[in-house]
Amino acid sequence: MAAGTPTQISPTLGFDAIVDLARAVPFRPRLSRFIFMRHGETEGNRKGIYQAADTPLNSAGEAQAAEAADRLALASIVHVAASPMMRAWRTAAIVTDGRGLTPEPDGGLAERYFLGLAGTTVGKMDWRDDPPACETLAAFVHRAGNCLSRWLSREDDPEGDLMLVAHGGQLLVLAALTGVDLNVELRRNATPILFTRSTGGWEAAPIG
Repeated sequence: MAAGTPTQISPTLGFDAIVDLARAVPFRPRLSRFIFMRHGETEGNRKGIYQAADTPLNSAGEAQAAEAADRLALASIVHVAASPMMRAWRTAAIVTDGRGLTPEPDGGLAERYFLGLAGTTVGKMDWRDDPPACETLAAFVHRAGNCLSRWLSREDDPEGDLMLVAHGGQLLVLAALTGVDLNVELRRNATPILFTRSTGGWEAAPIG
């Protein structure tokens, strides 16, 4: 379990709309396995407010990222790509420290831009809503879906796995693309998730 008291995970209203939009994304993965991890906790997560791109990890988030690094100690990771938003980038830096890996920034992995709502209370968020001065859901799913599809189109590396460090919204798009069922534990901050593909489809399970 991540360090400290976990941030409460709210039901995902509007996930059906994400699934519908994701159907338009060309998704032809070649990887048979990869690791995905949401960033560690921020004060925005703890308080339930929309966040700016430069929101840092709080002390609990720093500890969660360090704990995730321990959980990944035995994992063979050969490439890490991360959202350049501060909370994800810092998480990636903590996880890769001492591994001889340098995360690659990719703006396509950034969270949906809720610029017009930054600093306001999230409440019962419905992903189908398109608030003023915010990235539309269609634009976000197109951006995130194509970015994830591009990374997953890589060939398996016999030396180890690809790891993506991003956000909760990206995880929802990934779930829509792969058809996995995201339980609450998989959606928590700084939870490393191993995605594996077989003839029966994709499965996702926490690491450690």
